[in-house]
Amino acid sequence: MLQQQQAQLQLTHLEKTETNWNEWVMDNGLRCLHIPLPKDDPRFQMTLLIGTGSRHEPAELSGISHLLEHMLFRGSSKYPSFSDLSAAFESLGGEWNAATGHEYTEFYVNGTTARMDEAIELFADFILRPALSDLDTERRIVLRELEGELNENGISTDPDFHIATKIWPNTSMAMPIIGTPETLGKIASENLRDWFNRWYAPNNAVICCVGGNYETIQNLLDNNFGVWKPQKHVKQPPTQKTGFKGPCAFWVENSDNEYQIQISFVCDGTGSSNTAAYEMLSRVLSDGFSSRLTKRIREELGLVYDISSDVHQYDGSGLFNISASVLGENIRPFFKEVFSVVKSLTKTQIPSTELLRHKHRALVDLDITTSEPAALAWRGSWAKISGTEAKLSVWAKRYSALTAENLKETALNLFTLKGLCVTALGPAEHNLQQELNQIVKASWQEVDSASTS
Repeated sequence: MLQQQQAQLQLTHLEKTETNWNEWVMDNGLRCLHIPLPKDDPRFQMTLLIGTGSRHEPAELSGISHLLEHMLFRGSSKYPSFSDLSAAFESLGGEWNAATGHEYTEFYVNGTTARMDEAIELFADFILRPALSDLDTERRIVLRELEGELNENGISTDPDFHIATKIWPNTSMAMPIIGTPETLGKIASENLRDWFNRWYAPNNAVICCVGGNYETIQNLLDNNFGVWKPQKHVKQPPTQKTGFKGPCAFWVENSDNEYQIQISFVCDGTGSSNTAAYEMLSRVLSDGFSSRLTKRIREELGLVYDISSDVHQYDGSGLFNISASVLGENIRPFFKEVFSVVKSLTKTQIPSTELLRHKHRALVDLDITTSEPAALAWRGSWAKISGTEAKLSVWAKRYSALTAENLKETALNLFTLKGLCVTALGPAEHNLQQELNQIVKASWQEVDSASTS
């Protein structure tokens, strides 16, 4: 009863904070969202998402979205060099940065409301009028970044990348977001300018501002971004479904004393009605020391130091991932125990006390988000550009409505052998190159046999 009362209080608080959210679309197609903070909170955050990333790229231009993101920092019309532009932003205080994903490019700035008018004006100049100069210098910087993601054999150390090559083979999703030395070396200034003109358009972008007064924010955005000219032919790539049929397990050579293991199950893509259930299953597995994987694999058996799960959804399909670093001698018991925990979710409904605990943790996290400008701005901008739900109260209701039966049914459809892909990055020992696929299949079958006997 107490937890139900707390949940209702949290939901009421979320709904109250959202009553003053405002969204609008400019004449040029730019979607805008303003989320206020309490009047005495001086913080300000602005996040801009452009609807393009690595999955939009042809193979010969792999990495151009990420390189272009870097190039914007080289200068703008008012501040034509990297030094001038960085000094201008840093004089405002706060943080100014960017990131590139498969389906978006993110830029953000934060600071205080006292100087948000200067920040928005500078940010608009940075986004709308980049100098795009000094390509050779920035290319060298990105190549140094790329080297940090490769081992001494030139192989990526990112398990996500290796899994993607099996789930979405021969597509842009199977290319590294950062690109390759070969593709980065061939990208010319005219390629960058063409990519900028094609994708950096107000009708392919979203801005979310957190903090400040709505009327003031609206005027500042209109005055600074209203001149941004829309593009008539912004076309998103086809939905990226997968024809993957597992199981698939493969080893990747990497010199380390442990193996980076990623266990991935194919799931629905962005906007799925199953998203809330996926996220709750992930919490049941690895949210806190009392969660099932952490309790069993780490605390009871000592097979790993840390184990985590997450959900990555894209337009068309996604992945439910379980990740850990494992010593070679623990590989076989690790897979057996992980599969045992995962399969238990398909066999028996989650007890009410356990489910209530994780629902409460989910609601608390949403409640905390209302006081975190960066998290609010990210959630708001991503929801608008992906066509999903922005309001925290709606997610609170979705989590609260989940039942043990819902989660068991979702687990049955999710945790299947045909949707399973596993990679292990580590040394050429323990016969994993030849035997990993056999180990995974045998572990799964052993768990199946034990659960039916």
